[in-house]
Amino acid sequence: MKVKELCSNYDLKFQTVYKKISHHKDKELAGHFTKAKGESLELDDFAVDFLLPTHVKVMQAIEECEGIARENAELQDKLESAEIIAEQTDNQLSKALADNENLLAEIDRLKSSLSEKDKEISEFSEQLETERRKSKQAIEKRDKRINELTEENRLLTEKYEAVPKIFRKNQ
Repeated sequence: MKVKELCSNYDLKFQTVYKKISHHKDKELAGHFTKAKGESLELDDFAVDFLLPTHVKVMQAIEECEGIARENAELQDKLESAEIIAEQTDNQLSKALADNENLLAEIDRLKSSLSEKDKEISEFSEQLETERRKSKQAIEKRDKRINELTEENRLLTEKYEAVPKIFRKNQ
């Protein structure tokens, strides 16, 4: 930054700035400014800071502190919002975990009920198979008896037919 810019930016007098530079040029400001022919002195950041009056530095520090305070307030608001969101999320998670526990208990109950139903079905299947075997045996027995009676009826019919008509009753 040039001395002219420093003076205009911070409302400083050229004489005051040049007086301070000449007083400190060999000690504190040595190597922190350059001079080109016909131009104003060029100051580095250290020289600019060194040449600023205390009240300007105090104002800069106050502005910086106010900026930090504003940023801190914004961060505090964000933190409070994040805490609210975290609490809501925690509540939702707790509810989801409770719902999950209830669902697991319901699943266990349904598995038990299903197991009981499977056992009943198995028992009914066994009973049905037993009844089917008994029915099959009864049908086979009846079919055999029908075949025996049919054969007996055929033999009796043959005998009846062999008897001459005159010896038959009810003619």
